[in-house]
Amino acid sequence: MTLDDILALHRAGDIAAAERAYRDHLAASPDDVEAWHLLGVLLHQRGDSAAAMEPLLKAVQLAPDVARLHLSLGGVLLEIGQDEAARGAFLRALELDPNLVEAHSVLGHLQLRDGDIDAAESRFKIGRRATDIFEHEDPLILLGLGNVYLARNEAATASKFLARAAELKPEDAAIQTALGQSLFATENFAFAEQAFSNALRMQPRASTVKLFLARSRMRQDKDELAREGFAELLAEGKQGFGASAGLGDIARKHGQTVKALKFYKRALEIDPTHAGAINACAWCMEKLGDIPAAAAYLQNGLKQSPDADLLRPTLAALLDKLGRSDEATQVRFGRSAKGAT
Repeated sequence: MTLDDILALHRAGDIAAAERAYRDHLAASPDDVEAWHLLGVLLHQRGDSAAAMEPLLKAVQLAPDVARLHLSLGGVLLEIGQDEAARGAFLRALELDPNLVEAHSVLGHLQLRDGDIDAAESRFKIGRRATDIFEHEDPLILLGLGNVYLARNEAATASKFLARAAELKPEDAAIQTALGQSLFATENFAFAEQAFSNALRMQPRASTVKLFLARSRMRQDKDELAREGFAELLAEGKQGFGASAGLGDIARKHGQTVKALKFYKRALEIDPTHAGAINACAWCMEKLGDIPAAAAYLQNGLKQSPDADLLRPTLAALLDKLGRSDEATQVRFGRSAKGAT
């Protein structure tokens, strides 16, 4: 069989036969770079990334100046958790071919994952300029730019990139999820619900998507559907904080203060430093007429929440109601109140 014949088997999905044929071919032609490369790609596609390393390294050894070989090697290294080696492979690929869009994309996503937002944006923009050469847009570059602007809380700008990415690659769960998040942040809840539903169809076990879907429905007053979504997450043992807080919010909307407090307390047990959960528990206690207990929640929160300043106005107002105006003034000016009991 010629290499083209074997590649046809590979593309047709006859993986076992293609692997045998690649190996037979390489036994007769051990210096065939493309055969080593394709065998590595096949093994990677089959889910055996560790085994793919040997043929890909062999291909790179035989042809060290071919950019796409380094690109394939970088993808496998990334899959097996060797991130720094993968980064080196992608950078080497770009040294050989600066217009290799896939390498720009992966490097940008790695930088974004590491929190280097400015570097990621620069990398994605370089990759986008490279796509102009080939007169087509790359959806993963657009996803990266969308995520950059999401990280900067510029959701409206993010939506533009993500909507275009979704047009180009509608069956990508990551794109649909990011698009949903940008639409949620801009309060386009119906469209956000659709995007999250699309993502969940592709990744039915994605708990973060389920949480956002339930929140989107709650914002549209689809409370029963939202309640079912939050309850399902709790039953699965997933997203405990968000699901508990969501059920608390629904109960609060319907005037069920005691029930809301139960769920908010559960959320606070999971994250005792969360200012929103602290405020929610305090609100419930005030609503139930126990102002000292409400103040105590906020007082404790001031000691441990990284967002403690968000609690000060409410605590100061409660201390005023309790006739403790001096302590209220201290709280307003950033000094701790005494025991709020």
